[in-house]
Amino acid sequence: MTRTGRITAVAGVILAVGLVAWGFRVASTAGLFTEVTPGFAGTCAAVRGIIGAEDVAVDRKTGLAFLSATDRRAPKDHPDPQDGVYIFQPGHPELGVTKLTGTPKDFHPHGIGLWRGADGTLTLMAVNHRSDGSSTVDVFTVKETPNADGTMRASLGETASVQSSLLVRPNDVAPTGPNSFYVTNSHTSTTAFGRFLETWLLVPRADVVYYDGQIPRVAANGLRFANGVALSPDGSKLYVAESLGRDIVTYDRQPITGALFEKSRFAISAGLDNIDVDARGNLWVAGHPKLFDFLAYQGDPAKPSPSEIFRVDVASGIPVAARVIYADPGQQIGAASVGVRSDGRLLIGSVFDPKFLDCTMR
Repeated sequence: MTRTGRITAVAGVILAVGLVAWGFRVASTAGLFTEVTPGFAGTCAAVRGIIGAEDVAVDRKTGLAFLSATDRRAPKDHPDPQDGVYIFQPGHPELGVTKLTGTPKDFHPHGIGLWRGADGTLTLMAVNHRSDGSSTVDVFTVKETPNADGTMRASLGETASVQSSLLVRPNDVAPTGPNSFYVTNSHTSTTAFGRFLETWLLVPRADVVYYDGQIPRVAANGLRFANGVALSPDGSKLYVAESLGRDIVTYDRQPITGALFEKSRFAISAGLDNIDVDARGNLWVAGHPKLFDFLAYQGDPAKPSPSEIFRVDVASGIPVAARVIYADPGQQIGAASVGVRSDGRLLIGSVFDPKFLDCTMR
């Protein structure tokens, strides 16, 4: 064999090994080798009247649940007019869901978050993907009013709509005050090729943007599909779920400047989605165990996408252990994106389904 031939052969072997390693890494990240065993210690009831309840936030003071709903299977040029924010009262499931007024006309929400101020004022923030392809974080004051029978009603009043070139592919928002927040970008590339590199070559370009009420700036980067984001109860930690990194990344947070300093990474074997923090500071994280099934389900509702909800125990603000609380192969609900624990119940939302689950835990 000639010298040129040997070089070509070696290069071919290196390329083949690289392709195999890349393929194995992508397959592992996507959960190709993962098996999902159904299980849940409780019962669940489907609540209909809502499509694509991708995120849920519960007001811990009143127990009222706010749901972000967007029909992601609707044509991009004809979005569903029923997209919006809905409320649900876990203690009164017979009331179903109610869509709230007070949102913009072009409103198709993604991640949402709540902030209760020291004066009792409740603020809701929502990532809004407009029909022209741009995105904003919209800020609303929430008025909750009790009815005579013990039920609640609510209304929204928009106070701000934050737009920035840093909001490239915003996914979820964590309020830090009535006018400030962190927001995740699942991707930061503005081209299809760049997004391909981030998704399929797992290039870590996703980031977290902090808005202090005046100026947005990047607070953390180097993430693989930054998804759900949430604050610890005392505000000292910020948790970010990596869908492709399969980690919960914990940051120490400087409360005055909003600066973030990576503290720990906690691995969970799923494509992680939204994070909820319960009253004790533990995390409830939704996961997509098989991402190829998720992609298939996006295009065809007849192809089930499994769902998992994890409880992550936290010590001194740091995740230390996780266990599966709910697992379903896609029969009860497909592509679950959020699990919120509140007063003995677990509310499970989905990226695509025309329902969410109201579960009672034993």
